[in-house]
Amino acid sequence: MDHRKKIVSTVLIGAVVILYFVLYASFALFIPEVPAAIKIFFGVIGIGMAGGMIKVIMDRIEEIRKGENDDLSNY
Repeated sequence: MDHRKKIVSTVLIGAVVILYFVLYASFALFIPEVPAAIKIFFGVIGIGMAGGMIKVIMDRIEEIRKGENDDLSNY
């Protein structure tokens, strides 16, 4: 598997996970019976996790470009 395929698969899987976190955050904001503080709390958690996933994707793409096929071998 060449580098492009690994990068594309990383981005696609990451995009699905980011979409899940964004939908989670937006769903939490649109429940009418929940107090505003709880809506903000769950919204911040969802957006924060999406941001963390973006960081993980960027790190993994950098590892792929450096030629690291097995990132678990570092541990």
